[in-house]
Amino acid sequence: MTHGAEAYRSREPLAARMNIYRWQRDPVDLPGLAVAELSGVRGTVTDIGCGVGGYTDRLRAQRPDLRVLPLDRSPAMAADALADIRYLPLADGSADAALAMHMLYHLEEPGAAIGELRRVLRPGGTLLASTNGAGDKAEIAELWAAALRDLLGAEPEPYANPAAGFTLDHGHLFEPHFAGIELREFARETVVPEPGPMIAFLHSLRGLAEGQLPDGIGWPDFLDRAAALVCRRIEETGAFRLTNRFGLFVCR
Repeated sequence: MTHGAEAYRSREPLAARMNIYRWQRDPVDLPGLAVAELSGVRGTVTDIGCGVGGYTDRLRAQRPDLRVLPLDRSPAMAADALADIRYLPLADGSADAALAMHMLYHLEEPGAAIGELRRVLRPGGTLLASTNGAGDKAEIAELWAAALRDLLGAEPEPYANPAAGFTLDHGHLFEPHFAGIELREFARETVVPEPGPMIAFLHSLRGLAEGQLPDGIGWPDFLDRAAALVCRRIEETGAFRLTNRFGLFVCR
């Protein structure tokens, strides 16, 4: 099964989460990195869980020789066809490369999805899969706890990171399917100087996190308190800072 389907019924929440990285220091151009990693690929590339289409757009612009097929399970996203990564509508060995960018953590069994990706790749095909590392955006968990502590007057349950099911520590899941596995790992900081984008980022998590709220606490209550804490942080320090730990698995 997949997690957080409600969070992808429209593009706006995903766009709000992506927007925050405008303020990443020494930013990493992941679509550009994907294009570079596929420099030796010819034929068909499938972008699975394509989201708003950033990787597909870059590949089509910079590699017009490739056939790029974007797939997503949400009709709101920029897909040419709807598909579930667990049951891809592609023949065995029909793709020369596949992208699974920041999406495997939505699955209860990411290892099974990796097996399905291997099935649709030709022998020697390339899989690119990006995800986050331990400690990525730890400040969100701290903000969650602080807001609920204020609302409850007691210590809340820890925030369960929706991305924890597949992190940079899960590279072993590729080993049954790929002989060569490399990891490109990055550590950065995102420094957001104004409250609006941070509050929009927090609100974009509703479909992923609302179910974790304690009984009696509604999402508007949480968001109002968290927004006040964000504003206070920015007033006191000049910015809200987010730790970024992420990377790209290159599997062949």
